[in-house]
Amino acid sequence: MPIHFHNTLTKRKEPFEPITPGEVRMFVCGPTVYDLSHVGHAKTYTQFDFVARFLRARGYRVRYAQNITDVDDKIIARAAEAGVPPRELAARFEAFYREDMAALRNNSVDTYERAHDHIEHIVAQVRALVDRGHAYRLDDGWYFDLSTFPGYGRLSGRTHVEAEDSVARIDENEGKRNPGDFALWKARKPGEPHWETPLGPGRPGWHIEDTAITEAVFGPQYDLHGGAQDLIFPHHEAEIAQQEAASGKAPLARFWLHTGLLRVDGAKMAKSAGNFRTVRQALELADFRTLRYAFLSQHYRSAMELNDVTLANARAARRRVENFARLADADHGSASARRLVDRARERFHERLDDDLDTPGALAALFDFIREHNRGGERPGAAALALLREVDALFDAFDLTRPGGADSTGDVEAELARRRALRAARRFAEADRIRDELRDRGILIEDTPETTRWWYQHA
Repeated sequence: MPIHFHNTLTKRKEPFEPITPGEVRMFVCGPTVYDLSHVGHAKTYTQFDFVARFLRARGYRVRYAQNITDVDDKIIARAAEAGVPPRELAARFEAFYREDMAALRNNSVDTYERAHDHIEHIVAQVRALVDRGHAYRLDDGWYFDLSTFPGYGRLSGRTHVEAEDSVARIDENEGKRNPGDFALWKARKPGEPHWETPLGPGRPGWHIEDTAITEAVFGPQYDLHGGAQDLIFPHHEAEIAQQEAASGKAPLARFWLHTGLLRVDGAKMAKSAGNFRTVRQALELADFRTLRYAFLSQHYRSAMELNDVTLANARAARRRVENFARLADADHGSASARRLVDRARERFHERLDDDLDTPGALAALFDFIREHNRGGERPGAAALALLREVDALFDAFDLTRPGGADSTGDVEAELARRRALRAARRFAEADRIRDELRDRGILIEDTPETTRWWYQHA
């Protein structure tokens, strides 16, 4: 079955066919590095990390690029508040962002491209727009003339600003030819970073950074562009207008994928609401595997709620898989069990091929675990191989537990010590080991033959 993605540009599912067979050029809008990354970023970047892993697992050679906006109004304002140079502030928060992504195991990006490293490409793209009649100059810089690009609004289905749009990124000037015209190059202001260029001294507008970077890295057209739904308008519309007007080639990207937004405790996340949560704060509440499972158990295009219940459910689901894997024995595995594995693998990949239906893929995995357990046979090498294939994509299950406080070897050693204490009739000490294991989320059951243990689901 071919891969199908829901393409925001065409509003329908389409078979995924990259421009060059076997190769995927993929770009996702990165952060503006003026503050710590929040859990909304974590959701989006974890889900696109999955996209890249999935395409690579399907045999594609993927080049995944992400920009770093390190020249921007927000950075300049925050740097002024902190009394540090904007470049220094941006470098600090870029480092924090990269650390956060590593902590979440979002490791699929091949290249991070900073805006300040592409000033030459940005200037060249603006000049191309000027030469083609798509840009005009005002006292505060160069603007894109939307009246020259009839395709504006094709992605979002609209052309006008609405209440939920990021108005801070919509440039105002009474001299604009059209209300939606946006800045390409901002003229120098006292105390702000600037570059001396043929456009005059100044710095880039927000939208032009991305298209200049992707043109430099991929050329004027590539396969897949991603981002969160709140970037569709005006940012992604502006990207399309800039690049297609500058190059004369369409479409800029063949597929557009957008992730649903994240809500915290029933409301849109905002510092004013008191529910703003950084990635670092989230990692204090749950380990990276639980967070990854929480994000990936939802369809990427769906909005999701992040709260204590979400995290508890994610933790419980993870442990079901981990408990099943812990019982695996490479020397076991009947022909009927292998057939179960083959059917489960087929269902799992069918769901992922259908617009990355991760909830459906996980449901197929849990159906397999239930059916296998019903047969009463220990999972064998084939089952363990399937779980490892799943985890190569999700990176949400601890299948080996090497070392650490919750390792299999550590638990077995504690149980051996408990058996020795019970044999010596030192029951109070043996019970303390049982209680300590329970506090770590490990339940035990004594049988006449042995002691069974497993990770509790909640």
